[in-house]
Amino acid sequence: MRQVYAFIAGLLVAAGIAASSLAAELASPAGPVVLTVHGNIAHSNRGPIDPFMDAFFNSGNVKFDSAVSFDHAMLEKLGMHKLRAKYENWPQWVDFEGPLLRDVIRAAGAPSSQNGGQSIRVFAMDNYGAEIPVAEIEKYPVLLALKANGRWLGLGDRGPTWVVYPRDQFPELKVQDDAKWVWSAI
Repeated sequence: MRQVYAFIAGLLVAAGIAASSLAAELASPAGPVVLTVHGNIAHSNRGPIDPFMDAFFNSGNVKFDSAVSFDHAMLEKLGMHKLRAKYENWPQWVDFEGPLLRDVIRAAGAPSSQNGGQSIRVFAMDNYGAEIPVAEIEKYPVLLALKANGRWLGLGDRGPTWVVYPRDQFPELKVQDDAKWVWSAI
């Protein structure tokens, strides 16, 4: 099984997809890259790892021939959605904003669950990773949060991106732990 991988500004998303030489080209990011998606994707806007310039990926032994890099503006164009969440040990409710994770992997050309897409693997800057079933992000409005309480997420506050589940809106998700809530994702 091939996966799609994503690093989101520290977070990498792997969609279990192999890039083809016929990959469609996307616009290049104008601002700092906050998310990189590689693996079984049909689109690309960047080439292979440069061992010097891609020192972070190189140090983590990440390899790809092509990928999709997103900046904030590109992610915002996918549509900003809102989600309110609170875990038991959090001091308050948090209002998150960002694109739906399913829209991000669609923009990269990852296959849907009906077309063989099984899972994506999301990695944080510290190399923590979680596997997320594609069917799950198609069923639920899982957010790739860029903002919390109206502020852009930064590296010191779980940013620049954070995978957030709508656990308070779907009772069946309340039993899940937060292992898939990858933050400081690139």
